[in-house]
Amino acid sequence: MVNLGGRHEGVTREEYASANLVMIAMVKASKALRIYLPNNPILIGFMDDLDGRMTGHLESYGEFVLDVEPFILRYKGKDIYQNQDPKESMACRIYADGIRTLFFLPGIESRELMAFLGVVGFELSTSDEDVVTQLWERDLPHLRYLLEEDFVEGHLEEDLTEPGSQQAAVTRVYQALAQQIPSQPRMIPKHLLMLTGEEEKWLRKARQVEARRNGLDDVINILSAILAGVKEPEIFWDFVGIMGNLASNMFLAGEIGHALRLIRFMDQLMKLGSTKPEQRKLLSDALARILDLQTVQVLQETLDGSDAVTHQDLKELLLIFGLPSLGAICELLGRVEKLKVRKVIIEVLVELGRKDPGVFTPFLDDPRWYLVRNVVLVLSLVGTPVALEMIIRLISHKEARIRREVLGYLERSGDLKAKTYIVKYLRDDSSALRIKALQILAREKLPFALKPVLALTTADEFATRSLAEKKAVYEALGELGGDEILPMFRDMLLRKYWFQKAAEKESAQLAVAGLLRMQSGQAKKLLQEARNNRRSGEIRDILDQALAAFDAVRGKRGAGAVEV
Repeated sequence: MVNLGGRHEGVTREEYASANLVMIAMVKASKALRIYLPNNPILIGFMDDLDGRMTGHLESYGEFVLDVEPFILRYKGKDIYQNQDPKESMACRIYADGIRTLFFLPGIESRELMAFLGVVGFELSTSDEDVVTQLWERDLPHLRYLLEEDFVEGHLEEDLTEPGSQQAAVTRVYQALAQQIPSQPRMIPKHLLMLTGEEEKWLRKARQVEARRNGLDDVINILSAILAGVKEPEIFWDFVGIMGNLASNMFLAGEIGHALRLIRFMDQLMKLGSTKPEQRKLLSDALARILDLQTVQVLQETLDGSDAVTHQDLKELLLIFGLPSLGAICELLGRVEKLKVRKVIIEVLVELGRKDPGVFTPFLDDPRWYLVRNVVLVLSLVGTPVALEMIIRLISHKEARIRREVLGYLERSGDLKAKTYIVKYLRDDSSALRIKALQILAREKLPFALKPVLALTTADEFATRSLAEKKAVYEALGELGGDEILPMFRDMLLRKYWFQKAAEKESAQLAVAGLLRMQSGQAKKLLQEARNNRRSGEIRDILDQALAAFDAVRGKRGAGAVEV
């Protein structure tokens, strides 16, 4: 713990803040030195920060002196570092070998700071070499220290129990040291610094490999090795949790590739014959927790915003998550915008639900219409009788967009039983869906639809329907009824509507719509008969146009054209 304080007696606020920054940088660099190799860019960055702050402090205040106690380091009598853990405390390591004061002198170099931290930043060594010996061997000309015996020998022997006496003694020793001529650095023979061509080539290659290394890869490799070899249930449980949490964090950080590596390994371990059932359960539960609303959001943004995740990797990933994450996968389908990605997700859902479409039942009642619509699409591709029954229950769903998706499935289906449910849409609340159902029934000439369509014309509410919908009804009758429906059309064309010209015109329009769909000789004969009974007026014009259209259509068919 680094203590950040304000102004203290004997030292200004600015100097104390500067010393604190140096101490913070020293602690960070010490921790980094335990994790990274000397040429790692992260460690180099921490050491550069420490070097810069130490140099700046020494230039501004001329000294950086630390008094050492068992768990505390003090700067000019004020706490600057504290750590009560003997295994972690830098102060404990320094104090244990008798050092009571440290002096960092102007001109200190980065290599000296790294060497110092290399000695005091690690746990106490079990070898015979103590901290003092190791510091002496490293030849650090800008680092001085006072040992415990220095305070009770020679001119420093005095009563240190009085307040301030130790600080005063330290100050005098420091002044004496400053007047000494620094020892000359030891020269290393030149031939010891030379590298052979092979050694230089190897070293350059090693540096390149190290620069390309990714810390996440190392962590994943270590975790995988531990999890694959651990036998104790509690330790196995701990590391499964660690790996699951790491995979979730990788998702949230956008590192989907690393997350996939972790998930793929957990899946492979779960499928091994040597893995115990209770271990499989732990692995399955950990995988099921990874894909939640947060990770789905990140995955969706990654899929829509880049090509970082291939379609094959996405399919493998979702199949590993499987049925326990079915809800999250359906949610992902509802959010993704790229059509090709949606296709991959649909393929996965179809594969997951093929054996038991009932797994999708809870999602059919979801308040999010787009999610239900997507499930209907998946069920339609599953195509089993069970899937059909699940879809049919949505014909009366309150959301028109879902009912439209169901109607689309019924239209695409080759099952005659499914086609019979289209008739239910003739009473739908949506005019657009009613017209669509009529068009499907007419185009496919489904004979069972004739009576329900004919019944529409006698219903009380039929008069209130739009002209477009009424035309769709009579066009369907023309397609489905054949010549047996001609008497009804004759009555509509020849009957007089006294004082109801609008009704008479509409009746003629509807009859013409049906007759044009019949395209039979009897239909044309009826149109000619009706035309001959009308000397002039709007209805005569309607009949003329109908006969012209009738001949045009038959002419195209005779020439081999395809009517659309």
